[in-house]
Amino acid sequence: MTNQKRVPTWISMLIPDIRLSEETFAARHRTLRVVLTMLFPVLVGMAAFRDRIYGLLQQPHAGHTHGEVIVWVLVAATGVCAGMAGLVRSRRGGSLVVSLGLLLGSAALVHAGGGLTDLHFGFFVVLGLISLYQEWLTLVLSVGLVTVHHILVGSVVPGLVFSDPLAWQHPVFFALLHAVFVLAMCAVQLAYWRFTREAQVEMYTVQEQAAEQLRRREERYRALVQDSCDVINVMDRDGVIESVSPAVHAVMGYLPEDLVGTSYYGLIHPDDVMAFQGFQDVGSAAQRAEVRTRHADGSWHWHDVTWRDLTGHPAVGGIVVSHRDVTERREFQDLLQHEAAHDVLTGLANRGALLKALDRALATLPAGGCLAVLFIDLNDFKPINDTLGHEAGDNLLIAVANTLQRSVLGSDTVGRLGGDEFAVVLGDITSQNNAVAVATRILGGLAEPVTLAGTTIRCTASIGIAVTGPGGAGTDQLLQRADAAMYHAKRAKDTGWAVYRDDIVNVNLSHAGSKVR
Repeated sequence: MTNQKRVPTWISMLIPDIRLSEETFAARHRTLRVVLTMLFPVLVGMAAFRDRIYGLLQQPHAGHTHGEVIVWVLVAATGVCAGMAGLVRSRRGGSLVVSLGLLLGSAALVHAGGGLTDLHFGFFVVLGLISLYQEWLTLVLSVGLVTVHHILVGSVVPGLVFSDPLAWQHPVFFALLHAVFVLAMCAVQLAYWRFTREAQVEMYTVQEQAAEQLRRREERYRALVQDSCDVINVMDRDGVIESVSPAVHAVMGYLPEDLVGTSYYGLIHPDDVMAFQGFQDVGSAAQRAEVRTRHADGSWHWHDVTWRDLTGHPAVGGIVVSHRDVTERREFQDLLQHEAAHDVLTGLANRGALLKALDRALATLPAGGCLAVLFIDLNDFKPINDTLGHEAGDNLLIAVANTLQRSVLGSDTVGRLGGDEFAVVLGDITSQNNAVAVATRILGGLAEPVTLAGTTIRCTASIGIAVTGPGGAGTDQLLQRADAAMYHAKRAKDTGWAVYRDDIVNVNLSHAGSKVR
């Protein structure tokens, strides 16, 4: 069980649990990157003509030896953030870089305007923009940057930050005052996010309730209309249909009059007619069976059939057979059974199915016969995943699975144990030479070039072989030996395969046992 950090109650009360969808975040992030990119040349122009701007705004006090350096440093930092915004891949990192760039740009704007009070409103415009991320760390960044920037620059060059002479004398106080207003704005944003979140939750609740009501109505409709449309046949003891309900047209495609006088057993698959044997000897008790029924288009559908012998009932005088189409349910059950025993990606037997197959093979191994287990581990699979991507890695695993299946007989079992590990059960071989031949054939097939993500690679593997006869090693021990032999082959790096022997170092057996159980 993994340990999850519990969020303190006070944090959850202050910060609403909101996470934008990937599409919404990407759209907003794109827009804010464009704003940041467009802001940069504006700041460059203002920095270049700041002396004229100072005169135009009547801010001659801003001309300071250090002022020019500070302005250009902030403009350059804004440009760096604009350039890095497209390189950062994480959501939080990208939002913080863009937010930092916009905040630094606002500071540069204030400096280029000689600390004019009106230009400080740019911070609030930027705060409104970066709040579109709905990321609380960007708000923390805003408060922190405004506070630190106003205190540091306001203390060194007050005329760059403040236009009020009183603020020049008390820069720290006015810096904190500005920070308080920014903090208040952040609090307003958090409250807005919470109100929005609550409205969304309420809307989702209403939608879910409406969807649930719709689902119940649909279920009621199916129960009253669809599920009641069973085909009802009445036939005599010879199986000749005497009457059939109109639902037969919707369910099976026949007109009722086309079936009257024909044999009901003619509609049942020959292999399933046996299911009705003995039904006539149980009286009026209901009997059920699932059989394949021929439809008007010639296809076979699975039907759930209920049989009642009411030949002694004066109002009926026949055998009543009702049935409904359950093909979809049967197909779904078959799909679940298949998925329960097969690896989703490769279609091979999964670990559980492979172990069961090995158990059966050992239990039915004839006297004098032997079987082998091949434990296959791909070499350097992780670098392929890391360099070409997981999709390419999945395609390689599928290609390996196909190669394994082509390299063995239909009676053998090929399975995926997990990750890049596979196993093959070779039943009733004459000697270990047969297993070696299969391993060699597998290695040759894997050596064929495969193109993944536009890159041609050659796959290699290490194969461990363990052979046993009647009364020999059991399932777990056989897999452990094959795993140990595989590690021996991986270390040897000569033939690519190794057969388990008692002199192979058993240090790998503990590792093998942890993987096969």
